Amino acid sequence: MRISRAISSLLVLFVCGVPALRAQYAVRSPYLIHPGIAIAYVDSCAKFWLTAYDSVAGGSGGFCIGVNQTGKVYSGWGQYKDVVIQSRDAYGFTRAFMLTGNEAYLTYARRALDFMYAHDWDAAHGGWYAQNDRAGNPAQGTDPKAAFDQHYALVGITALYEATRDTLDWRWLMKGYANSDVRVWDSTASQAGYYDSASYDWSNRWGKSFNATVDAITTHVLHLYLLTGDDAYRKRLMDLKGNILNAIYPTMAPQKIGFVESFYTNWSWDNLPRGNNTRTIMGHVLKTAWVLGRMHQLFPDPASVQAAESLAQNVIQGGYDHQLGGPYKDYDRLTGAMMMYGQDTAKAWWQMEQAFTAGMTLYNITGNDEYLQVADETVDFFMKYFVDHTYGEVFSDRTRNGHEILAWGNDKGNSGKGGYHSTEFGYYVYLYGKLFVTHEPVVLHYMFEPDSTDRVLRMNPLALKEGAYRIGDVSFGGAHYADYDASARTLHLPSGVGGHMIVTYEGVTTGIRVAGSGAPAGFRLEQNYPNPFNPSTTIAYTIGAAGHVHLAVYDVLGRLVATLVDRQAGPGSYTATWNAAGSASGVYFYRLSAPGNTAVKKALLLK
Repeated sequence: MRISRAISSLLVLFVCGVPALRAQYAVRSPYLIHPGIAIAYVDSCAKFWLTAYDSVAGGSGGFCIGVNQTGKVYSGWGQYKDVVIQSRDAYGFTRAFMLTGNEAYLTYARRALDFMYAHDWDAAHGGWYAQNDRAGNPAQGTDPKAAFDQHYALVGITALYEATRDTLDWRWLMKGYANSDVRVWDSTASQAGYYDSASYDWSNRWGKSFNATVDAITTHVLHLYLLTGDDAYRKRLMDLKGNILNAIYPTMAPQKIGFVESFYTNWSWDNLPRGNNTRTIMGHVLKTAWVLGRMHQLFPDPASVQAAESLAQNVIQGGYDHQLGGPYKDYDRLTGAMMMYGQDTAKAWWQMEQAFTAGMTLYNITGNDEYLQVADETVDFFMKYFVDHTYGEVFSDRTRNGHEILAWGNDKGNSGKGGYHSTEFGYYVYLYGKLFVTHEPVVLHYMFEPDSTDRVLRMNPLALKEGAYRIGDVSFGGAHYADYDASARTLHLPSGVGGHMIVTYEGVTTGIRVAGSGAPAGFRLEQNYPNPFNPSTTIAYTIGAAGHVHLAVYDVLGRLVATLVDRQAGPGSYTATWNAAGSASGVYFYRLSAPGNTAVKKALLLK
């Protein structure tokens, strides 16, 4: 469907007063049929980034930026430590803990932030340095400061605070936010918004941009509101939404594709051929749609939905691969030509995430299956071609067919790529897939620091409309913890109480999707993930009828190695985990049998 067909469907719904009868899109990606397997994917990404930690004598901790395909850190430039990479890696480790419960990831998230707190803050002028050398010294202390760095410095701090409510992180979060509020925010009424750039001492500030505006919402401002409910953050969100709707979004109309991304300080713009002035990035257009969709969920506004759909359709109609799935990378907004950079057609790892999150959010708001299809096709392409199933993590770029772009190589880490988008992608595949597609509860882990005061914690991992989801259960120390308000999503912790808590969230059936997910019924055995693996892998499967289910692993000689499932089960989707710590490297086969059906697939264990 395109916009006209979407409007037609909505008119049928409105006029007739009953749901329109239409064929429902059936998702094909295993990651939307069994969203739980996204946990293993996130775990593999987080494990990869452990290799970037500088634990060698002579280093100062922190995570290096230059990492090759196998996880080896390059010498020289590779040992620099950008503030954005520290924060993004902290975010990735935190989300990996929240999905897996592996507390070791919190240790590494803390190490990344400790490096930031010790080395990246400009004590003389305020704000974050962009880059440090291996020893922690600012690479260029007099370089200009960018809103991009100031915003992304807070993404990891915000995530770790959400998972732990550690007051140390809260103090740094407030320090960074206050600096941006005073020095990065332009309070001039006619041109309000975050400046794009400033001199090192903030004596000169200039420009406005997509990054300064939209990234402020995604990195911290939205989450600060979800965590606190503070009206000051609501107001800033409204300011930023105004910048999008009144300054950025309107520039889409005269372009062949996309919108203007770089502005003068007063929000004016031009088409002069300087630098990347006429470049428009499909991931940025889609991220803006995702942001407006989430804002609408919190503060209902038809204008936000209309703009979000227009932005998404701009990419779907002009910058999306309808054959293989996923958005293309960059375009010239004046000519509509794809930017080839002297290479092949390209897709970027982080832009794939934006297609998925925008698609799932708009599907949840509108019920339009086209958005579900975009999300499904995109995650399917991403998991097949971007994920490195040998060494873990994901590649930065692929051709439209999923091949390597030879001139760009397969390095995993650089100044623009760390453990953020890859883990965030998996995090939202799990949450959105469970809540929006399979309609199953989601489970997240927290490690709350004890406090001397009585606390009521707001538990809002997602920006969804009021009443859309609630707390279903809380576990603490292996036992049920009852001191919470399910509907308000608040958790009461008395003075001195803290530790590892597991919170289950469940959707509340409201709105346009009352029944039936896009997941198909019937018998199905998925490829294990990760594969190759060491030492654990997840196997997802679906059975269409009640009966006895048996899932077992065999070696190449047909000998039984492990029985994973042997029980009665009803129709539905399931996952099983095989821990092969006691098995030798090699090829193994896993066999699923259920009433009237049998399937076998191959797994590769590499130690």
